[in-house]
Amino acid sequence: MSSWPSDLVPAGSTGWESKAIAWLLDRCPSEFRTYELFKTQPVALGYVAQFQLEHQVEAIRDAYRNARTTTDLQPEVLTELLTTLEHEGARLALELVQATAVIEALITAKTN
Repeated sequence: MSSWPSDLVPAGSTGWESKAIAWLLDRCPSEFRTYELFKTQPVALGYVAQFQLEHQVEAIRDAYRNARTTTDLQPEVLTELLTTLEHEGARLALELVQATAVIEALITAKTN
């Protein structure tokens, strides 16, 4: 699976579901770790994690679109900000694709 995270053991490996839960929790606000639901119901966690990542990607895109008109930064700082937002946007977009693969594997595991 090319979209599978390189830092996560393959689906079906021994203990992969608990590692997948930890991987998804790492992509969510830290407070999510306090909710028992997200530790015991990985598909529910996946739903919320995917939603979180989608909104993070959109927030970075909004920041990028508006940086030139809503900030009063020096040109070199603005350039650095835009470069940073491009990098972060690409990272988050990849994590969203990877999270989708993890969630699909968790759903498949629950139905089998």
